Amino acid sequence: MGALNVQNRTLAIMDNLPFLRSINNECIDLIAIDPPFAANETFRQNPKPPITDDELAEERALARKHGVEHHEGIGETRVKDVWSWDADIHPGWKERIEDDYPQVFKVIEAVEACASENEAAYVCYMAVRLIECHRVLKPTGSLYIHCDDHANSYLRMLLDAIFAASNFRHEIIWQLPAASGFKSLANKFIRGHDTILHYSKSNKSNFNKEYLPYSQDQLKRFTGVDEDGRRYKTITKSRRLYLDEAKGVPITDVWMDIASFQTIVNSPEITGYATQKPLALYERIIKASSNPGDVVMDIFAGCATTAVAAERLERKWIACDMAYRSWTMLKRRFYLNGIALQETTDSTKNALASVKKDKGFQEPQQWTTSYIIGPNELPQRTDSDPVPYHHLPRGRRGQRTIQSATWSGRISKEEAKKLLIERFGPVCWGCGYEPRRPNGSLDDTLLEVDHIRARRASEGTQGDDELYNLALLHRTCNGIKRNKLTLEELRKDNALNARLYVDNLGQLVDLFEAQQFAMEKIAHHVATHGYQPSMTELRLVAESPGD
Repeated sequence: MGALNVQNRTLAIMDNLPFLRSINNECIDLIAIDPPFAANETFRQNPKPPITDDELAEERALARKHGVEHHEGIGETRVKDVWSWDADIHPGWKERIEDDYPQVFKVIEAVEACASENEAAYVCYMAVRLIECHRVLKPTGSLYIHCDDHANSYLRMLLDAIFAASNFRHEIIWQLPAASGFKSLANKFIRGHDTILHYSKSNKSNFNKEYLPYSQDQLKRFTGVDEDGRRYKTITKSRRLYLDEAKGVPITDVWMDIASFQTIVNSPEITGYATQKPLALYERIIKASSNPGDVVMDIFAGCATTAVAAERLERKWIACDMAYRSWTMLKRRFYLNGIALQETTDSTKNALASVKKDKGFQEPQQWTTSYIIGPNELPQRTDSDPVPYHHLPRGRRGQRTIQSATWSGRISKEEAKKLLIERFGPVCWGCGYEPRRPNGSLDDTLLEVDHIRARRASEGTQGDDELYNLALLHRTCNGIKRNKLTLEELRKDNALNARLYVDNLGQLVDLFEAQQFAMEKIAHHVATHGYQPSMTELRLVAESPGD
C-alpha cells in the first residue's frame, strides 16, 4: 500500500480532480461523499447564522493568497447541479475514458442513449473522479456514495464498471420523513428515501458490524433468569442469549433510525448549507468501514460533515471543495463541536455568538492543527499511475482523426512549447541537445512538441493530449520516437546508440518534475478560469508572477 502524501486535517480548496490526481496510490482507507445528484437545478440557501463581513474578508484573503477568484457572496450559498458537455466536461476526459476504460465509456454512451446528453455529461464528470477514487483507495478500503432515485441507476452502473460488480457491497436505504406541504399533494408515490451505494476496493475490505439497542418489546423477550439473576432468552434448546452479553439488533441496509433535517428542523447541527446531511449518518458509515487512526476522505466536502464525523471518531481526515465558503463552514462546524482549528479567529467566535447563547454552548478547550491548501499547493506524488485496470475486455479504438496536442481543447502546440521552454529551457528531453545557429544563439524552431506516451502506441502505453504528457524533442529524436516508443524508451535507445548530448540519463529533464509542473499549471488554471480556457487566458497564467 502506498504512503500518504497529504497531511492529516487538510482541506484542499480547489477542483477535486487535480487534487485526486496528486494523491499517491492506495493510501486512503475510506472515501465517503455526497456529490451532486444530476438534479438539474442550483440549490440556494443562506448559512445560519449569516456570514459576517469579517468571515467574508478572511475567505477573500485566503483566495487572494492562492491566486484565485472568490465567487461566494455574503448571503446565499449556491450548489450547482446542472450539467452540459460544453460547460462542464474537459474534452480530453471522454477520450481518455474511451482509450483506457472502455467499460466506463459504454456506460456513458448508454446514459446518453437512454436519458439525455446532460445526464451523460454528469456521468462523465463523475467517472473521471471515481476512477481516481478507486486508484487512491487501499485494497482494504471502501467507497460510500450518497445519491437519490435520479442518480442511483447511473452511479450503480458506473461503479460496477470501475470497481467491478463483484465488489458491490450494499445499497443502503436511508428513510426520509413522510411528505408534507405541496409534495403531499402530488398524484404519485412520494419519494421517501435516499440511497447510499457501498463498494469495496477488493474482497479484503474492512467492515465492522454495528448494532442498535433493543426496543422495549425486544427486551421483554428476555424472560429467563438464571441462578445468578442474569436475564436471558432461549434461542435453541441448548443455547441461551444473555442480555448482558447481547450486542443488540444488527443494523440492516435500511436505516430508519437517523432523522433528516426535514424532521429535526431545530437541530443545533443545522448550518443553513444546502444539501447538508446529519453527522449521525456519516458516523455510522465511518464506524462500519474504518478504524481509529485510518484516513477518511471527502472530495465534495461542502459543510464538512464527513470531516467532523471523522474527527469525532478519532480518524484522520482529508477534505476537498471548490468553494472558499467551505473553509468558513469547516471552522464553524469544528468550533461548535468543541474544537478550534488552526487560524480560527474572533470572526468565527463572534459569528457563532448567538448560536452559543441559544444552545448553551461551551467554549472549545481543544486547539488542533489543520492545513489549508490551494491549487498552487498540490501534494507531490511519489509514485506513478498503475496500468489501467479492466473489468471487461478492452475494446479497439476505431479509425478516427486524432487532434493535435491541446490543453482543454484550446491551447496550440506552440503555446504548450512556450510554457515548457520557459520552465525547462530550449533543450531536447530525449537527448539533451540544445539546438544552436551558426552564431551560437539558440534555435528553438528545431524543437517540437510531442507525447511522452504516444497516442497510438502499443496497448497499455497510450498517452493523452494533456500538458503533463507533452515533451520538447529535437526533430531527429522525434523522428526516431514516432508512435513506437515512449520517451523513456527513446532515452534508453539514445544512450545505447551513443546519441546523448549529456553524460548520463540523470542529467535529462526530470519527467516527474515536468508532470508536477504541468499538473500545477492545469490545476491553477482550472481553479481560476474553469475547464475551457482561451489561449489568451492561458498566456496570462503563464506570464503571471510567482508561477
